Amino acid sequence: MSTTETTTKNVSIFSKTKNNTMRNPLAFRRLHAPIIQQRSSFSVVPPWVIVMYNTIFFNNCVSHPKEKKNELDRFCIDCLKSFCSHCLSSHAIHKHIKIRRYIYSDVINRQDLCKLFNCSGIQTYHTNKAKVLFLKQRTQSHQQQQRSNSRDYRCSICDKGLQDNTSLYCSIACKVLDIYRDEEREESSNRKVLRCLELEHEHGDEEEIYVRLPLTKKPRLRQSRKGVPLRSPMF
Repeated sequence: MSTTETTTKNVSIFSKTKNNTMRNPLAFRRLHAPIIQQRSSFSVVPPWVIVMYNTIFFNNCVSHPKEKKNELDRFCIDCLKSFCSHCLSSHAIHKHIKIRRYIYSDVINRQDLCKLFNCSGIQTYHTNKAKVLFLKQRTQSHQQQQRSNSRDYRCSICDKGLQDNTSLYCSIACKVLDIYRDEEREESSNRKVLRCLELEHEHGDEEEIYVRLPLTKKPRLRQSRKGVPLRSPMF
């Protein structure tokens, strides 16, 4: 993924990938924006998160078409691609994440993802005694199912219902979007600060020029020469 280009137009950070299609893409800005090095490691979005979002899981593995349980249910962070359980030997020394299904949606075990990405603020769901996170925005059917039990807690990005007030996002995708928005706000604030410094610098130059201007001596008034005294006429 190139990080050298910077574009100001709205692009889809979760766009289509080769030979794959995607439903309901999220509009993101600055897909190829360089990652700010000064920011905390918890705030930076790793490139593999974007690739993982674009990947289609649970299709049959082309390398093991005749094997049972050949669904593409894992994602290799080093290779940036999905693979099945029969491909584990090829990724033995690589970092990878197990993808699960929950209400027809891709979810990730929270404990596994927290080792690689900051999961704070993302709504946690329970399935098979495990805490999972939605990779993409929740589907409409899931939203309707949870509507009767959810209170007025909403995702700060997509406004979907949440289960408690301790969460800010319904999915990993929504948190990524918020991180990019924070980056834009930070850059806008930095531009304002730089502009103020430029104005201050310009103002300082004017004062310096004013101080260095040569001082003009005040011209001395010529004293008029004393003339002949005039006497009053005598009568």
